[in-house]
Amino acid sequence: MNTSGETLEQVLGSLVAATEGRTPFTLGFLGTTGADGGPRVRAVIVREVDRAAGRLMVATNTLSRKVAEIDHQPRVALTFYDDDRGVQLRIRGDAAVVDDEKERRRAWERFSPSSRHLYASRLVPGTPLPDRPADGPDDDETAVERFAWIRIDMTDLDWLDLSGDPHIRWQFTRDGGGWHGQEIVP
Repeated sequence: MNTSGETLEQVLGSLVAATEGRTPFTLGFLGTTGADGGPRVRAVIVREVDRAAGRLMVATNTLSRKVAEIDHQPRVALTFYDDDRGVQLRIRGDAAVVDDEKERRRAWERFSPSSRHLYASRLVPGTPLPDRPADGPDDDETAVERFAWIRIDMTDLDWLDLSGDPHIRWQFTRDGGGWHGQEIVP
């Protein structure tokens, strides 16, 4: 039987591993609150995890709806599922678009050329495609202008292990820089 500390290490280790190579936790589903007050969920790639700060980072286009949604309501939720291990991880936290230009550029420099190219389009994500091309020349400055680096300060973790009998579920809450966990009913 795992202790709170062992389980927390497993949770955070799974997130870090997702940034070092492709794992089931590399792709998660981010929930925000839409302008109409309704829920919005979409896939995001976890790009960076800071265990000590209890933070994870994702990237998006500055013109995407999620940027405006996060600015309006910073409370977000993420869900990951590892079918091979039978583990679900749910995260709640507070998100913000990083304004620090040095931090944005540092993140941008770590992206591959093919990933950077995704931001070069002048078209707004989620809008109808025009009948004729509306994009101008793809250049790095256009792309970096559309690159949003999103910080999510994790406040709650919910780890559900469905692989055994009985199922095991742990809940962790972060306050004052530290995590506090307890096993709960699955």
